Amino acid sequence: MILAILGFLDILVGISLMFPNFLAFTLGILVLLKGVFSIAGSFASGFYFDIMGFIDLIAGIMLIFGFFIPWFWLLPMIKGIYSLIAGLGTK
Repeated sequence: MILAILGFLDILVGISLMFPNFLAFTLGILVLLKGVFSIAGSFASGFYFDIMGFIDLIAGIMLIFGFFIPWFWLLPMIKGIYSLIAGLGTK
C-alpha cells in the first residue's frame, strides 16, 4: 500500500512538472527527501545505480528551483504508474 501511495506522489510530481502549480514547492521537498532516502539506502547496501532515486532527486530539485527540462515529466509519470500498479497488485 505504501508503494501505491508513493506512486501516486510520483504521478502528482509529473503533473506538477507539466503544469507548475501552487503545490510544486511542497511536492519538490517531499520528492527530494524521498530521492535522498532512496539513494542513501541503495548506497548503503552497495548498489550505486539507483536510477529511480536519481529521478526523484532531479525532479525535486526542478520543482524547488522552478526550472524544467522538457519531457522530463514523463520519467516520474512512468515511475509513478509502475509503482501504483505494483503497489495495488501486491497484498
